[in-house]
Amino acid sequence: MVATECPVEVVDSAMVSMGLGLLAIEAATFANCGKGLQQMVEEVKQLISSTHVWALFDTLKYLALGGRIGKAKALLGSVLNIKPILVVKDGEMMPASQVRTRAKGISVLCDFVNKVIDIQDLAVVYSTTPDEAQVLADHIGAMFDKDRIRLARLGPTLGVHAGPGALVVALRGKGIR
Repeated sequence: MVATECPVEVVDSAMVSMGLGLLAIEAATFANCGKGLQQMVEEVKQLISSTHVWALFDTLKYLALGGRIGKAKALLGSVLNIKPILVVKDGEMMPASQVRTRAKGISVLCDFVNKVIDIQDLAVVYSTTPDEAQVLADHIGAMFDKDRIRLARLGPTLGVHAGPGALVVALRGKGIR
């Protein structure tokens, strides 16, 4: 189907959503600068450890329906009105925090961004609440150039597990304070 040979290299980013997206954008930037495939692969692999994804969920219900957590935990979480915050570590979603209100959850996401040293790229991702995503981006705009914040909608595969109201912050930075 392709007239010329097109080499492909598979890189396990251990990321989801815009964590992977930020790496893909950087790879495209490397390609546009004329870097060779192997050099691009090595540079992208080095960026993986500086890429972070934190997600605020409005409910545990959809994580339970998708088999990501047990039904008993989801029931307890809904009774207590817990809003979990998960982080991607080594390719897995791990609990980072839990709060009782969305406002506190958004504050935790902002605190996380504030702790990152020398942010290179940042995205705010939402499932169903673009207005809240914009508010979060505005808050983050005090810490990172607002014009460089990417807003994106969560894809359907992750959206079905995250459920309505999910907010995600994905970024690349030099380290965490």
